[in-house]
Parts: sequence; structure tokens; C-alpha cells
Amino acid sequence: MTRQELERLRQPWPPVMEMAMRAGGCDLEPTYIEDEYGCYSTGFFRWKGKHIAITIDAGLWHLSASCNHTLGYYELKEIRYTFLPNAMFVAQVFPPREDFVNVHENCFHLWQLAPGGYAEYQKED
Repeated sequence: MTRQELERLRQPWPPVMEMAMRAGGCDLEPTYIEDEYGCYSTGFFRWKGKHIAITIDAGLWHLSASCNHTLGYYELKEIRYTFLPNAMFVAQVFPPREDFVNVHENCFHLWQLAPGGYAEYQKED
């Protein structure tokens, strides 16, 4: 996606999200990264009937996607490669039961893994 296409999808942050992010010290100014596949940015976007919120938390990208139905594997995969830079590993995280939070039934999160965090699982040739 080009930067111009991305900007057409950008929406204002919903007031409740903006307030929570400001209280948490999040920078609401867009951060941009470009690679051979397109342009990526933090922000709030409306895309194919979905709300996509992208932030950088503790130096790592975080994507939150919600819509009116449960997202399937292929939808989540398309969202990942459309809105997050190619070079990063991302994962859907399931914490211990007592730490699990589900504010919205159809909201899914993808978290960038720390650089090198996946390397221990990769096999060397």
C-alpha cells in the first residue's frame, strides 16, 4: 500500500482510545516505515469493514483489529501483511488465564516479537 492509500484509510482516534493512550504516555503522532512491499504507519484506520489500531508500545509495534464478526486466519494474515512491515515477526499472544483481558468479543491483537526473540526457534541449515 502506498502512503497516499494509507492516508485515505486513516481515521481520527476514537475519543476513549485517544484518552487512554494519552494517559499511558503514547505518542499519537504517526510513525512511518516503508519497505519493498509498501508504507506502514501507526494510527487508527478503517479498512474492509474493520477498525485497525496500530501503536508502538515499549518500542514494539502492536496491531489491534476489530469488526462485527470473529476474524479468521486468512483475514488476520491479510491484515498483518497489509498494515505491519514485512521484516518483523508478529504473534497473537495468549497470556496466563488470570492476565487475560477481552474488552471486545471480536477484537484481535498482533504483537511484534522483540528482535531476535524468534531466532532461538529457527533452525540453522
